[in-house]
Amino acid sequence: MNTLKEIAPCRKELRVEIPREAVEAEFETVYSELRKRALVPGFRVGQAPRDLLQRYHGSKAREEVLRRLIGRSLDEALSERKELDLVGRPQVTDVKLEEKKPLIYTAQMETAPVFPVGRYKGLKLARPKNDVAEESVNEVLERLRQTQAVLKPVLEDRPAAAGDFVLADVAEKRPNQPVRKQKEVVIHLDLEKDPEGVLKGLLGIKAPESRVLTLKEGATLTVEAKGLKAKEVPALDDAFAKTAGPYDSLEALKEAIRKDAGRHAEEQAKRAIEAQALKQLEEGWKFEVPPSLVASQAQRNLKERAVELMQQGVPATEVQSQAQVLTEQAKADALKQIRLFFILRKIATEEKLTATEQEVEEKIRAVAVRMQATESQVREDLEQRELMEELAWGIIRGKVVELILKEANVKEGGSA
Repeated sequence: MNTLKEIAPCRKELRVEIPREAVEAEFETVYSELRKRALVPGFRVGQAPRDLLQRYHGSKAREEVLRRLIGRSLDEALSERKELDLVGRPQVTDVKLEEKKPLIYTAQMETAPVFPVGRYKGLKLARPKNDVAEESVNEVLERLRQTQAVLKPVLEDRPAAAGDFVLADVAEKRPNQPVRKQKEVVIHLDLEKDPEGVLKGLLGIKAPESRVLTLKEGATLTVEAKGLKAKEVPALDDAFAKTAGPYDSLEALKEAIRKDAGRHAEEQAKRAIEAQALKQLEEGWKFEVPPSLVASQAQRNLKERAVELMQQGVPATEVQSQAQVLTEQAKADALKQIRLFFILRKIATEEKLTATEQEVEEKIRAVAVRMQATESQVREDLEQRELMEELAWGIIRGKVVELILKEANVKEGGSA
């Protein structure tokens, strides 16, 4: 006998009662099995009476009976309630097992939210302008020119200026350490990347002049100039275009840049309207979600953000000092992510969108090519890490988003 009741949104409690007769029968089975292998002082294996088995091995028998009865009865109870969409495994609590009485326990469980289908067709979205400005084309051209720049000696007799490259022998001296010397070091006088102003001390230097620069923590750097070099970039002409790729002219190179920029702008525009659509869905559908999913997603978000900050060069101490703010943001983001997952899953069910075996195979094939592995290796890895469902969900999610955008009212180059 079992009863189910809702104790909170997405949380249910199942109370299970197993009759005394079933409990006693299970004890008989367990003790019969124990008798065949358990050791009892004064008796051969298989000859000990029940009362002595209970005295020496009662605790073990009890644990085994509970394990069998709870596992079996819980599976049966859940199979009878196919409407339950469980999140995780139920947590068994309040187990009561007394002699000559029924076994009673409760199972706390989280379930997926149940909510009506909201609006997902006809969303009002705005596609950002994706015109490719000529200024953007010129910026790409300039970056290409810089990649082909070469350093050439400055022939005129002049002092070093900002942007020059000083060829010099250097000697670094730190307290209580031997002098470190290097010959013909190229020092770029890029003052914009010198917030401490050390390089300013080399402005105006001429070979064979020497100067001493003061560094951090009492260190000094003696710089003996040997000469100057300056960056020379190629002219922006047809000859340059031919060195940048299979282009016959500068205009052909510009057109290729425009097309590439157009594709990039189109991708950005698609991501922008997708973000608008998902934001409208998340804000428009109201329902509660399982707390455990939000908590676990928040932990993932927090770890990913901390790693991201440290990779950006933010000291670990500073990341730690922001722990409270980062934690709150991680929780807020996690709530939106979990809500959005259930919304998209609901739409997929409503529209009967699935991932076919062929689509899964194609996805595995693409991953294999990218990882330079065989398809069987990729599949085995995904199965071992229990990621096949996630891969299939990625396919379904893409179909749902595609449907939403197809059915949306998209205004070009303006506000929704």
